[in-house]
Amino acid sequence: MVLIDALLFLVGLTALTLGADWLVTGASRVAEHRGVSPLLVGLTIVAFGTSAPELVVSVSAVLRGQHGIAVGNVMGSTVANVGLIVGLGAMVRPIFVHRKLLQREAPLMVLVLAAVMVFASNGVIGTLDALILVGGFTLYMLYLVRWGKSETETGQFQAARIEAHLKDNGLVRRPFVNWLRVAFGTALLLAGASWMIESAGKIAIAYQIPEEVVGATMVAVGTSLPELASTIAAAARGLGDIAIGNVIGSNIFNLGLVLGTAALFSPLDLTPDTVARQVVPAMIFCLALIPLAYTGHKVTRWEGALLLLGYSFFLYQVL
Repeated sequence: MVLIDALLFLVGLTALTLGADWLVTGASRVAEHRGVSPLLVGLTIVAFGTSAPELVVSVSAVLRGQHGIAVGNVMGSTVANVGLIVGLGAMVRPIFVHRKLLQREAPLMVLVLAAVMVFASNGVIGTLDALILVGGFTLYMLYLVRWGKSETETGQFQAARIEAHLKDNGLVRRPFVNWLRVAFGTALLLAGASWMIESAGKIAIAYQIPEEVVGATMVAVGTSLPELASTIAAAARGLGDIAIGNVIGSNIFNLGLVLGTAALFSPLDLTPDTVARQVVPAMIFCLALIPLAYTGHKVTRWEGALLLLGYSFFLYQVL
């Protein structure tokens, strides 16, 4: 039975990854067709797409009453994004980082995590805490939309010119294909999340492993695969801002939107042990990323190795 559950977990993980890819591709092309700025697409749609697995899995876990998986998934993904993903990306190629990214998004990531730690001081993230997290995230999104407005207007002008060119040459776009990608991607996300949660819960019971440990390890690494793939690809191409921006943006999504949304459905218990073994390490990794990236405005290979070593220690102490 455990083998069947492990296979179901892998099937769910595959569906989750494909679903996120189709959702991002479809949504990005729909946005492009409507003239939305590529910058804005990257900061919102793509960031949401790579964090969609965490959102769907955590909410699904809460609805099933598996709160430990929901919390472990968010905190484990936050640690994995920095320790595993940035570490591997830097090992592939040193990641150069723009100063502005560290001056705005990085402190915001630490601020949101600090707020989570304050909320966890009474042992639970309740409805009010969830509203603050989701509300703060919404304000951040509105700021990004306002910031990208001028580029979006330029993009709309360019999109109109491209559309006119296509019509002049007898070519017609088929936006419904992209909407189908969005629909099928969303369906795969939901199905994959359901299979992953069901199989992970059974594996936890079979081996008598706490749900939060399964969430922080198996589930967290699985749902972080979109970030892993995009970050390594960006690092290999020398696109440091995209690589680090993807990680920091995903952590803001996870801590603000994912954790807040899950807690809106049901208050999330955070025991002192969970805070010590998952929340505190998440803060340590997020804080460590800033000075590492500031030194020479890049994360070097040896710093990447240091992050991987730290992530290995995190897995050891969680297990």
